[in-house]
Amino acid sequence: ADHGINAQAFRFGNLTMESDRWISIKDSAADGASQVVVIDMHNGNAVNRRPMKAEASLMNPVDNIMALKGSTEGTPGNFVQVFNLDSKEKLGVFQCPTNIVFWRWIAPRILALIGDSDVFHWNLNVANSQPEKIFQRAGKLAETATQIISYSANSQMTWCLLTAISTQDQGKTIDGN
Repeated sequence: ADHGINAQAFRFGNLTMESDRWISIKDSAADGASQVVVIDMHNGNAVNRRPMKAEASLMNPVDNIMALKGSTEGTPGNFVQVFNLDSKEKLGVFQCPTNIVFWRWIAPRILALIGDSDVFHWNLNVANSQPEKIFQRAGKLAETATQIISYSANSQMTWCLLTAISTQDQGKTIDGN
């Protein structure tokens, strides 16, 4: 079933599925207002709609925690806010000086943020924490024409893998990076 979600919302960057628990979609309501739709697949595909101006949302793979990404007019980069939806608590807010081009939960309380030039890990187990710069993107992975499609790290956070695609011939072939 489509759950009343616009077909245009089903695309990379608008829809996230970090686990088999939640699907999170940035959608527009019938009146054009921006909303985030969360489908809880462990609760009979229950649909929860929240009016929000966020550009993207990301549900935690384990707990009822939502990260929201947006931008403020006149301020460079993106901001991220993280909320525990059960306790109604704001777990953190971060203003990244550059655009966040990809993000994902790499552990139950660690959110990876991939910016235009840097990769950050944000440990939300620590109250009032800020993301820590892990490394700077380099080579093909730093080029603006490269699209980041995945990021992962081992459980000790000592090895990280940033995956991207690009094209040299206007899309006739895709190069992996």
